[in-house]
Amino acid sequence: MNIKKFCDFFKIKHSIENDPSSLDDIYQFFERLRKSIESGEPNALIIGEYLFQNISSEKVRQRKSSATEFEDFLEFSLGGKVTDKDARKNIELSDISKIDDEIATYISSNRREKMDITFQSGYGVSLKTSVPENKEINMGSFAREALFKGFLTPREYGGERKGGLGSKPQIKSTFEKIQSKKTMWKKFSKGFETMVNNIYVDDMVFVIKGGTYLELYFIDSKILQKILTDAVEGGPSKSIGVINRYEGNSMRIERDKIIKHGKKVKLDFTSENFTKLRGIISHIRIIEQITLENIGNKKISEAEKALYSQIKLMLKDMESF
Repeated sequence: MNIKKFCDFFKIKHSIENDPSSLDDIYQFFERLRKSIESGEPNALIIGEYLFQNISSEKVRQRKSSATEFEDFLEFSLGGKVTDKDARKNIELSDISKIDDEIATYISSNRREKMDITFQSGYGVSLKTSVPENKEINMGSFAREALFKGFLTPREYGGERKGGLGSKPQIKSTFEKIQSKKTMWKKFSKGFETMVNNIYVDDMVFVIKGGTYLELYFIDSKILQKILTDAVEGGPSKSIGVINRYEGNSMRIERDKIIKHGKKVKLDFTSENFTKLRGIISHIRIIEQITLENIGNKKISEAEKALYSQIKLMLKDMESF
């Protein structure tokens, strides 16, 4: 299926620009798609069926490939480009003023990994996909070496051991070591804020692949930054209300504390219109199978009869669509 062609038709019909310059532009595309699916617009239903089959269905939603499929969808639906990780470059250290050089290097390295899709306008977003039962968001690299420098030794915060910060109690215990040192928590909070504000600079599109539905949340980077920094400013106990744990050098946070602050679009793939569309697609597959099975067959009268019968059934279903 050439889904790009259907996306182009959809954008032309609804006067949607092909070069988003803000998070709201992307939100408006999916909100228009939702409304058009609910009204039974054929183009929108075809796009919805593509998203169902390749991204959200039970068959594929647990696969890593479904995340890549959604990246690709944003690429050809809105004219974006998937960021080539091999071509990413660290930001210039001069962009991070008055920060320890080693910490600045970590920030620069962590920041370059966050933008997943970029558009011709220069705007880009971080894209994350998940499933309903996963209550965490993997925020990617947030270097412990930079976060704790000047506050704790590697031995005190767990060093390279995966279990050092691998749970809320461990995070809290580690943070309390800093809080116990006079005036250090305020300085630590300021350092955390500096890292957050220089690493999580891109807006986020967070997608929940729910089998029969797709939920999309559009989260402004400034809101994300404030949630994280407010939590840490409130002390160790408040911090673990948002920060769950580290896995390797990646920080994982509470999903629901974040997504409730974003705009939401839910695409439901269970309507009768989808049932009808899937019936037509089934006819197409049977026609394709009959054709392939009879290539090279010199006596095609039986194939002709089978094809005619199947096409007739398909046309009947198309009339009632």
